[in-house]
Amino acid sequence: MDILRRARFTPYLKGRGPTFHLTTWDTHRRDNRGQTIIGYRLKMNNKVLFEGEDFAGSPLHGDDSDETLKALMGFLTLRPGDTDDEYFERYTQEQLAYCEQHAEALNCAVSDRCG
Repeated sequence: MDILRRARFTPYLKGRGPTFHLTTWDTHRRDNRGQTIIGYRLKMNNKVLFEGEDFAGSPLHGDDSDETLKALMGFLTLRPGDTDDEYFERYTQEQLAYCEQHAEALNCAVSDRCG
């Protein structure tokens, strides 16, 4: 696995909430635009919330850039009401609970870090 980026986010004061870890990697595949298809794993503490190999960033930004990280996290921090209900149809109860309890705080931590 060719790691592109590892990021740790702590949206809460110590002891007040979970810590999040994002790892991204190069899948060595390209989309129809020629962009790298990026693999990712988002953990809350040590539990995997999301994992996939289906994200491609903008051709204007490097695969390991803050802009690409922010774009990916934009999808991983969506909450019901932010987009169509169909987006959440395959979410587990645990993922939906994360959305309700932590997605907004995590999105703020990503914005603070990446601009």
